[in-house]
Amino acid sequence: MAVSSVTRLPLDSIRVIDLGHEWSCPHAARFLADYGAEVIKIEYTKRLDFLRGGITRNRAYDGKLPFWQVHRNKKSLTLDLRDVLERDIFERLVCESDIVLENSRPGVMDRLGLGYQRLRELKPDIIMVSMSAFGSTGPESQHRGYGGTIEAMAGIQSLTAYQPDSPPRRIREMDVTNGIMGAAAALTALIARQHHGVGEWIDLSEAESASHALLGEHMLACTTNGSNSQPIGNRHPEFAPQGCYPCLEDDSWLVLTVQNDSEWASLCVLLERPDLAADERLSTASGRHQHHDEIDAEISSWSRSRQSLEACEQLQAAGIAAGPVMSMQDLTTDQHLLERSYFLTPEQGDRHSRYPGFPFRMTRSSGRLTSRGPALGAHNHEIVCDLLGLPEQRVPQIDESKLGTSLDPLGDLSQG
Repeated sequence: MAVSSVTRLPLDSIRVIDLGHEWSCPHAARFLADYGAEVIKIEYTKRLDFLRGGITRNRAYDGKLPFWQVHRNKKSLTLDLRDVLERDIFERLVCESDIVLENSRPGVMDRLGLGYQRLRELKPDIIMVSMSAFGSTGPESQHRGYGGTIEAMAGIQSLTAYQPDSPPRRIREMDVTNGIMGAAAALTALIARQHHGVGEWIDLSEAESASHALLGEHMLACTTNGSNSQPIGNRHPEFAPQGCYPCLEDDSWLVLTVQNDSEWASLCVLLERPDLAADERLSTASGRHQHHDEIDAEISSWSRSRQSLEACEQLQAAGIAAGPVMSMQDLTTDQHLLERSYFLTPEQGDRHSRYPGFPFRMTRSSGRLTSRGPALGAHNHEIVCDLLGLPEQRVPQIDESKLGTSLDPLGDLSQG
């Protein structure tokens, strides 16, 4: 029997409607698209997606690199869900789909008449994942939110500081973290549907998913023994020394971790400091913790005279875990990533750019980068006529003179 030259992806038979805007929900949909799902992004022309930018002239919204990345492998369908005919298109699309992802404030979908109960009437086994900032119930449910507010409300910023008494620092990863959680929730619901034949609504509070993903051990420690974790910066609760140290180049750094006494002895040899190895105060991890500032100064004195990659190679050769802090440019030329073909070029069009690869690969099949983020409404005809079988006159038209953006000071915010 002939073997297909096209590898079947894990989610090839799944269709997803992406109602998300900005970062987190679109990231969830992108993970599903990367692994084969047909993801249809619904775009509201009076308030274009934040990642399409704030300029509409000369179709500038179709040339935004962040949009190309977050919405890669997706299709674009423009719909105004308050228009009767276009809402009908959406409802027909729900009947042909498996998952609906959205991250509007609680109540928005219900006010549009498109909450979970209505979607279930249209498609009994539909899966809906709602990714609001603080969930659909509770005292914060009606608050808007983005990464910074979610970090604070989830308690994450209680740990993101260099010292217990220094100001908290943002980690700026909440949207990606919550995108992963949203994708995992959708996949879990798909598995459940395989077993039980029913869909479900997942009310995913992004604040809760962030705290569960990043604070689990600290929450467990608090509930089991009453301990209250404090910020420790780049240090480790057990290993010492550990930190981030300056190197020769401007704004160039390396990180290292010494995990046992043997590695500490190796580090002292590399630093050419036998006196540190002989210092009884530093012979144990607890002792090194007590004198961490002193050790940091010695490591920094050594690292400042070396390029980061050179220093890390020396540390690794000595059996010490170390790595350079990389810029975006460093990552694109990193030999480790290049040898694993991490960076990808789309199979269709745009053959001159590279995109980040997939978070994991599977033995039999992995993800695929078919195309960059779509042009606005690029698939209106395909979806309305070819998929849904509606006549040509039902295809939504884009009026360039009436386009609005998420950055317009008086933009239409009623759908967000």
